[in-house]
Amino acid sequence: MRTFSVSFFIGTLVLLVLPRLPVMDALFWGVVASLTGLIVGLSLYRRWVAVTLLAGMLLGSVYALWVAHGVRADWLPEAWEGEDILLTGMVADVPEQRVDGLSFLFAADTPHYRGHLKVAWYADDVPFIRAGERWQLLIRAKRPNGFMNPNGFDYEQWLFTQRIGGSGYVRKSADNQRLDAADWWQPNHLRQHLQEKIATALSGSEMTGLVQGLAIAYTEAIPQQQWEVLRKTGTIHLLAISGLHITMVASLGILPVWGVWRLFPMLYLWLPLRVAAALTGGVLATGYALLAGFNIPTQRTLIMLLVVMAGLVWRRHVPFSVTMSLALLLVLLLDPLASLSVGFWLSFSTVALLVWLGIRQRKLGKSAVVWMQLVLSLGTIPLAAGFFGMISLSSPLANLLAIPIVTFVVTPLVLLGIVLAGWWATAASWVWILAATLLEWLMWVLEWLASLPFSAMYMPLLPMPWLFLALLGFVILWLPRGMPGRWLGMLLMLPLVLWQPPKVENGAFRVSVLDVGQGLASVVQTAHHTLVFDTGPKVSDSFDTGALVVLPWLRGQGITQLDTLVVSHADNDHSGGAAALVSAMPVSQVLVSSVDTLPAHHADLCTAGQAWQWDGVEFMLLHPDEKFPDVTQNNRSCVLKIANAYHSVLLTADIERPAEKWLVKQAADLRAEVLLLPHHGSKTSSSPAFIQAVAPTLGIVTSGYRNRFHHPHPSVMQRYVARDIKLLNTSETGELRLDFPASGENRQVREWRTAQMHLWNR
Repeated sequence: MRTFSVSFFIGTLVLLVLPRLPVMDALFWGVVASLTGLIVGLSLYRRWVAVTLLAGMLLGSVYALWVAHGVRADWLPEAWEGEDILLTGMVADVPEQRVDGLSFLFAADTPHYRGHLKVAWYADDVPFIRAGERWQLLIRAKRPNGFMNPNGFDYEQWLFTQRIGGSGYVRKSADNQRLDAADWWQPNHLRQHLQEKIATALSGSEMTGLVQGLAIAYTEAIPQQQWEVLRKTGTIHLLAISGLHITMVASLGILPVWGVWRLFPMLYLWLPLRVAAALTGGVLATGYALLAGFNIPTQRTLIMLLVVMAGLVWRRHVPFSVTMSLALLLVLLLDPLASLSVGFWLSFSTVALLVWLGIRQRKLGKSAVVWMQLVLSLGTIPLAAGFFGMISLSSPLANLLAIPIVTFVVTPLVLLGIVLAGWWATAASWVWILAATLLEWLMWVLEWLASLPFSAMYMPLLPMPWLFLALLGFVILWLPRGMPGRWLGMLLMLPLVLWQPPKVENGAFRVSVLDVGQGLASVVQTAHHTLVFDTGPKVSDSFDTGALVVLPWLRGQGITQLDTLVVSHADNDHSGGAAALVSAMPVSQVLVSSVDTLPAHHADLCTAGQAWQWDGVEFMLLHPDEKFPDVTQNNRSCVLKIANAYHSVLLTADIERPAEKWLVKQAADLRAEVLLLPHHGSKTSSSPAFIQAVAPTLGIVTSGYRNRFHHPHPSVMQRYVARDIKLLNTSETGELRLDFPASGENRQVREWRTAQMHLWNR
């Protein structure tokens, strides 16, 4: 069982390494047949370990690929992108209330399309929608799409693991109508009912989202500021409906059964106590797992708990290794895509570490709890560094305080509120208010810890081979005493703190144009300096590309401070992320085109003629000119040229034809090897005279996938193509990294979507 489970898990990891989903054709089945023949041959020679390993990996990979094909088959048909389609289906999760409307998961069940879509309904008068209801909706959607940047969140991977085939919005139409009401017993319907009751009980409380997260795993109401505090203090795991939550609910069934059997001993003759307690606890735990959304930590815990309870029923002692391997196998059978999620890795590794610590702590006496928390915090360092590029130095202290309070006080109160909600709403409200009050006190302490200068340490994200060695080093380091070579573990973990991304040599420079959708954010690096030109849009407090894209990118490159930030103009798609950037990282100088661009921060105006040199690279501001008569934001955008002895780049932001004409008339030094197309390729920009003056060999468009402005305009694209200028679009390439050497060698261009292509990417 143990060998097969591990090999089956290894087989599912084929999803991580394949750049494209293989076609299930004759070649694929030929490989499967060959491996099957090898397995049969080995079995004839009784090489059972080899047979088990090969069979597990083969079955795991084939099963994972088969499921992946099914997920891709449920993607929105490409021909339907941008078209209005009338669909019927069910609201498949708890709708999220937004400032501009509503967002929910829609499970379409029409004959011509069956799949899940992430849908937004933008309107002031959105009808009241409940989870589990069936609706007919007119939807305009697109296939799965997300930003593609190093060190950034892979939204396309998340959509793939959640089996979501596209995203869109509801169009205004008389065809939009409710078809059927939700059944009261549906888990998501019950979740929404509890979510609303908690929101009503805690009206106005900043802890509402945290209580809802602990109760039913609904975390959409948690403010971004609280998420940041939890991340910095390493306490974000407390919001996962995991082992202790499920175990507590199971005990609610075990304890009453034990009491009843003690009162009525004759029940022992009808059904043994352990059988009745296990069955009751198992049913309650399963019901709560469904109520909590049945995510991966919940699945793992429930399966392990049910295996233990099955052992009680059968009067068998089940070794932990068997329980763990069975949980691993069943989780992957339920969802072979689970191995793609961070929660899967953190969940299983943490449980394994806790069990190992439980064995070791017997010798430590009263210091066991402190020692276990310290080692657990250290034990998650390789995974935290590998997945998030951050280590929480305040985590041991924060968890030493938070785990007992949340686990043994707050969570029981939240669960008690759920029990009381069905028959005594007032008492449930009191209990939830008490839980929220305790959380307020706890968050006050966590916020203080998070504000300390060394609360968290950011580090470059390790390449996969180095991360694997660091994880191996951790395992070796914590082998039992007496095992030879344990010191090698510390040696293998050194890359966590020593590895640095490749730097730029003196006289060379690197321009990285980030993928921020319909907007612009770019980073210029020389040997010892860093400049950020624009920061992308901020749509809401939870969707700020400065915090979600630019900051993780900088930290992933080991950049801890900026020499210069240029915000070309005040339009949100260029300046929206600036506030998040300057509040999170020291910035020596800020340049803006107008004083109202970043009013909360002291900034200087960028004007034509400003110039400086870093590490043998020249920086020249060509616009705006004080004499330029146009006062519109776009045409007064900062225009920056970067050049060394052999190469040059022109960053033009959102200038349009009037500014282009002015620059050409002033005989500005426009000639550049690479041009970031003005105004995302809008038809109001890229005049023939301007293109001729710049004479680039490469043009870069920064636009969103199927954006509503239809950038870049076909006529503009044709102008560049007619001059044999190659064009790249970040919506197609992801982040673009251009390396310009200090010599006369050709520039190097890396397209991140191509370099890091996975089978879940479009």
